[in-house]
Amino acid sequence: IIVTSGTEFADALSGSYLAAAKKAPILLTYSQAHESVLAYIRQNLSDGGTVYILGGESAVDADFESMLTGQDIRFKRLAGSDRFSTNLVILEEAGTRPDQEILICTGVGFADSLSASATGLPILLVHGSLTDAQKTFLATTSKEFIIIGGDAAVSAALEAELAAIGEVERVAGENR
Repeated sequence: IIVTSGTEFADALSGSYLAAAKKAPILLTYSQAHESVLAYIRQNLSDGGTVYILGGESAVDADFESMLTGQDIRFKRLAGSDRFSTNLVILEEAGTRPDQEILICTGVGFADSLSASATGLPILLVHGSLTDAQKTFLATTSKEFIIIGGDAAVSAALEAELAAIGEVERVAGENR
């Protein structure tokens, strides 16, 4: 079962691929919802299953972890220093296949990544230019990238960075 912030979009959308890979539901939480999320977990977590907490303690607070520990539930927090590094941690946990396209979406707006989330493909969230960590990650993938959104979402300069790594296609319309 995947648990993420119910007030911010980035970790939840990053987690859409983890949900597909693990065949797991995504539960949204915030401090007032922790009890109902825990009740769902108690009723639905498979024997030996894991609860994946997406994002740092500012996304899903430490109190939620304490509640899981008190229930003797196995959990793993997938977090980085920001939404972009958390995205990479989530993608690395889920794993990618060598033949799998990587979707490239802006990490500062939700519309494009939300539209792409149902594909079951990995989504790399970007902003500005690729970070060194993102370049390292992409060096291990299939080298087939699909940019979701226009130049205002993912710049032509970033598209050129991707083209230096592999094949790039862009899917965009006049607006979201």
